[in-house]
Amino acid sequence: MEKKAELLTFKTTHGAEVILPLATVIGAEPGPTTVITAGIHGCEYAGIAAAIQLFKTLDPATLCGTVKIVTISSVVSFEARRMFVCPIDEKNPNRFFPGNPTGSYTDQYVYFLMENIISKGDYYIDLHGGDMAEALEAFSIYHAGDDAVSQKSYELARYCGLPNIVATRADGAWSDSGTTYANAAKLGIPSIIAEAGSIGQLEERDTQSLLDGLINVLKYTGNLEGAPLEPDTLRTYSTITWLYAGERKGIFYKMVTPGMTLKAGDPVGVLEDYFGNVLERPVSPADGRVLFVTTSPAMAEKGQILGIAIE
Repeated sequence: MEKKAELLTFKTTHGAEVILPLATVIGAEPGPTTVITAGIHGCEYAGIAAAIQLFKTLDPATLCGTVKIVTISSVVSFEARRMFVCPIDEKNPNRFFPGNPTGSYTDQYVYFLMENIISKGDYYIDLHGGDMAEALEAFSIYHAGDDAVSQKSYELARYCGLPNIVATRADGAWSDSGTTYANAAKLGIPSIIAEAGSIGQLEERDTQSLLDGLINVLKYTGNLEGAPLEPDTLRTYSTITWLYAGERKGIFYKMVTPGMTLKAGDPVGVLEDYFGNVLERPVSPADGRVLFVTTSPAMAEKGQILGIAIE
């Protein structure tokens, strides 16, 4: 039995230091290794808080196997309060897995994370949430396929208990090829992303929602004793797609909120220039449910507007 917290550090080939806070709990009985990461996006706080609370909660005496938790996977983003991207090279880490040992800062740190931590697990959960300019309805995502890994990934999402479950593919409406969970699945590791929390806020209900889901999943994996609770009614979707603004930046006045059901062609807002002239009236790209929407009116060229889950 063991419970330890350590700061893993290494230097990239460019000489920059990478810090990964790793919490490890080794149980009294044999069992699987479950890996959990949070803070891939450093301003998605509910996942970070849930990861830390889980480490504080787990008792090695009642644990089977091992649970490894990276509490903040992008420390530089967290410390800089930088949403979505790493401030060193402006890359979104969750688009560059499995990484590159000789690439940029982000390429190298996600490579290290994948090679040394994620790939060593029997199961993998990546915690996310609504970033600083993103309202969100809680959901889980898994990489879809016809194999046993995909089915077990779906079961992880189901027992996590968040109200929406979305399947994605590398060749789908949105490609998941550079993500944590899809690359873990390629290695044969059942994996999900679990998202809760909104607009960069740290709310107890969101943290608790993720923590409850993690504990229930650990019962499913066999890391904790007891049967997992069967979740209430969940909504399942076959894919997710994003809607982006056009070629001109401006002020975006949104007309939708997470949880709304839209039809293809429904208006989602108005983009105006800095004098109030209409530049664009974006519409929903498909029938589906809004899972997240950009809340900031400052809209860049080709900026993200929303994500919609499609049945």
